[in-house]
Amino acid sequence: MHSLIKVKNKKVLVASILILLGIIIGVIYYNLLTSEIKNNIIYTLNNSNSFIYNSIIKDLLLTSLTLVTSFFLVGLFIGIIYLIYEGMSIGLLIAIFYNTYKFKGLLFILIYIIINKLLILFLLTLFIFKIINISRYVVGLFIYKKDNYLKEKIFINFKKSLFIIILILIVNVILYFISPILSGVLTNILK
Repeated sequence: MHSLIKVKNKKVLVASILILLGIIIGVIYYNLLTSEIKNNIIYTLNNSNSFIYNSIIKDLLLTSLTLVTSFFLVGLFIGIIYLIYEGMSIGLLIAIFYNTYKFKGLLFILIYIIINKLLILFLLTLFIFKIINISRYVVGLFIYKKDNYLKEKIFINFKKSLFIIILILIVNVILYFISPILSGVLTNILK
C-alpha cells in the first residue's frame, strides 16, 4: 500500500511539474510577443463584453485521439504535450490579464481559471494517468504475448478513460451554459 501511494505521488508530482512548466512557458511566450501584438490583445480585451469558455470540441477531440493512439504509445506523448499545453494556456491568460488590468486582472483570471479550468485539468491529469497505464500494459503485452492479466488491465484502464472523457464532456457542457452568466458577473471585477 505504501509503495502504491509513492507511485501515485510521483505521478501527481510529474503532472504538476508539466503543468507548471507549461505555465512558465505561457508567461515567457507572452513576454516575447511584440508590443503591436500585445496592444491588439489589450484592445480586444477592452472591447469585449464577456469572456465565454467553450472547450467542448477541443477536449473531446484531443482526449479521444490520445486514447486511441495510446495503444501505439503515441498517446503517451500526446497526453504529456496536452498537459503542458493546458499549463501554457493558463500562463498566457495570467500574463495577458495581469499586464492589461494589473491586480484586478490577476484576481479575475484566477477566479476564471478556478471555475473554468481547474476541474477539467484535474480530470485531464487522471486521464493521462490512465493513458500511461494503457501504454505501459501494451508494452508488457508485446513482451509477454498472451497475458490475460495485461489484457484485462488494458480493458479496465480503457473503460476508465472513456468514463473520464464523458465526465470532461459533461463538465464542458455545463460550463458552456454557465460561463456566460459567470463571465458577466466576473467582468465587473475588471471595471
